[in-house]
Amino acid sequence: MSKYKVKNNIFLILAEGIKIYFSNIDKFFLYMLFPVFGQIIGIILSFALPLGLADKVIAKSHSLSTALLMVLLLAMPGLLIFVKAFWDYMVAYVALNSMAEGAVSTGKVYDFQSHNEVATRRTFQYVLLLLAVGVLSSVASSIFFIIPGAVLWIYFILVFQVFTFEPELSIPDCFKRSLLLVRGKWLSTFFIMAVLVFFTIFIITEGVTVVFDYLNLTDKIAMLFNFVTNKIPLDLCNQMLTYWHLPIVTPDMISKTIFYCILSFIVMGLTLPIRSICWTLWYKDLCFADIQSRNKLNKPARKQRKSKSFDEDE
Repeated sequence: MSKYKVKNNIFLILAEGIKIYFSNIDKFFLYMLFPVFGQIIGIILSFALPLGLADKVIAKSHSLSTALLMVLLLAMPGLLIFVKAFWDYMVAYVALNSMAEGAVSTGKVYDFQSHNEVATRRTFQYVLLLLAVGVLSSVASSIFFIIPGAVLWIYFILVFQVFTFEPELSIPDCFKRSLLLVRGKWLSTFFIMAVLVFFTIFIITEGVTVVFDYLNLTDKIAMLFNFVTNKIPLDLCNQMLTYWHLPIVTPDMISKTIFYCILSFIVMGLTLPIRSICWTLWYKDLCFADIQSRNKLNKPARKQRKSKSFDEDE
């Protein structure tokens, strides 16, 4: 990042990240379009086709195994779309870092394929990284490790940036490098994460939800999921809720919940570039600070070597 100027201020980093995103929002939106909506379309097709045609398939099948095979085949197109979109979404976690560097260096975002190669040319190593992040996330979300897991997650939050910009490091070294960079800047890193999550997920999601409610679109869109929720047996559940004097669950309530979850996922996916850009800028700042720190530590040693060399010459 030859033209990158150190911000040394988390507010400037957040402002710069938002500026880069919105100045290239059309390109980022186009890049994230399939990874985000492809997953949604894939899941919907995986459930809609088997549920919608299950009765006809079972009626025409001569055995249970044949019926199950046909239902699986009906779900296969949606599953393939979902897997491809999910992989593209995972690739975006490192490709967007490379795009952010290009945006700062040249002021432009282009050539998506070359940025994707940051992950695809090291597919095996990247899959190992994703597995390690998945294990860490599972441990961090456990009720027994939620506090230490959350602390560690902040230390490892730059692991995708390290993987992108320091390809010579192994997977364990990527985590170690992230920890060393964040060490001493944990609170600042936590603050950046909190602001990004609050702004890019909560505020934007709530804003979009208000717009949908104002235009009376929420109920209309939620009705599209009734074909699934109407098939859910809620009698036993509602009997238990009634016994405990709690509100019963209706198919419409579940449909609205599905709609809000999908809306949140869309917002989270389309705003992923903002988070990646800000983390890339923060990574570069911390790297610069790390270099400065090393230089200060090396100065006394260099002076001592020079003085020793001078004494020997005397």
